[in-house]
Amino acid sequence: MKKLVLVGSLVTVGSAFAISGLEVDVSAGVISHKPSGVIQYPVPGGDVIDIKKDLGLGEESKVFGRVKFEHFLPLLPNLYLQYMPMEFTGSGNISKSIKYGQTTYTANTKVDSKVQLDRFDLGLYYGIPLSGLATMGTLDPEIGINVRIMDFKGSITGSSGSQIKTESKSATIPIPMLYGALGVNPFVIPVSFRGEIRGVSVSKVTYYDWTLEGRVKPLKLIPLYLSAGYRYEKLKIDDISDIYTDLTVKGPFFMVGASF
Repeated sequence: MKKLVLVGSLVTVGSAFAISGLEVDVSAGVISHKPSGVIQYPVPGGDVIDIKKDLGLGEESKVFGRVKFEHFLPLLPNLYLQYMPMEFTGSGNISKSIKYGQTTYTANTKVDSKVQLDRFDLGLYYGIPLSGLATMGTLDPEIGINVRIMDFKGSITGSSGSQIKTESKSATIPIPMLYGALGVNPFVIPVSFRGEIRGVSVSKVTYYDWTLEGRVKPLKLIPLYLSAGYRYEKLKIDDISDIYTDLTVKGPFFMVGASF
């Protein structure tokens, strides 16, 4: 039901803005996130905690949505928006004591945990001039910048001595990234392909993700399309807001979209 509501909302937005000179692409779908890696809080002082072995975090699926606005005005960039929630919960018995925040959790006891990494993307990009004409519309490259606003929250509940304690940490982290994409549109088949990459590497952040996607448009006269693909994300944060992370998140996704 949530997916249908989100698709309907995005299509309504696309229809409202699909005016002369403006192209709109809206889509919504389900993505499966499979996480691995470590977190630490605070830095220094906290233990480096494996989110799978120590916390028992596993694969989760979430609904997400995106919208793109393209125009024909010179010099002004096109606009890309995406919202992707990400949340993992788990339970596990820790084989050794671990310190998270100001709490040390007792070895050989059960802990319940939650890690949230919701993100909102705002991208400004340009198409490569004359690329469509030179390739007769087969290739559609894009370059630009992307700002990712990440809402992080990590909490652990478990035994600390004779008490049950919950320790949590939250932070909102803006991350500027470079953006590049390439669309491939063969003439002979009703299928198109698309690859996207975003990345940055500075003193305290190394972050990149890439996406591969295939689209099929079942009916030529109807703007709807179906797509499926795979996403890989690598994030390393070194002591921002007393947080250290070295995480990998990957998994397939499926979407329904419309282009106006």
